[in-house]
Amino acid sequence: MRHKTEPRRRGLRIAVWSLVAVLLVGTGLVGAVLWQNSYAMDERRVSIRHGGHVLNGVLAVPRDGRERHGLVVYVHGDGPADATHDDGYKPIWEANARAGYASLSWDKPGVAGAPGNWLDQSMDDRADETAAAIAWARARPDIDGDRIGLWGASQAGWVLPKVAARTPVSFVVAVSPAINWLR
Repeated sequence: MRHKTEPRRRGLRIAVWSLVAVLLVGTGLVGAVLWQNSYAMDERRVSIRHGGHVLNGVLAVPRDGRERHGLVVYVHGDGPADATHDDGYKPIWEANARAGYASLSWDKPGVAGAPGNWLDQSMDDRADETAAAIAWARARPDIDGDRIGLWGASQAGWVLPKVAARTPVSFVVAVSPAINWLR
């Protein structure tokens, strides 16, 4: 009878040690995430008037004690995207905050309760709303209007030059920008 309980005990020991290993790995991963992220920024929901509608956005401002910050304005690529791009922008926003820059992004029309439909927008429409967001930011006392730039990926490659041609910006960062697919 004694030998029948040994496999059970061994199975129980394996289960307990497996659980301990999973908890240690999980704790380590959580610790790594907390260590890598400074969370040295404040995210604020903002509303930006543009034409006859409102852009619902997020302004992430560094917690560094400065009164004014430069600003990186995010221009989404193709597809439905909310202001944080499902939190995908946040690590980049943290890097911006460490460098003394705020970050601004907004929900595409029809996404996260924003009015409209992003499929109805032309590249000129998107450039116009980006220019409106820059004008809104320049009017804020906590944003240095001389240090505003653009960041965009993919389809934003068609929007960024349109914005830069009509609105003064300090820099443009194009990440894997779209090109003319007909060529």
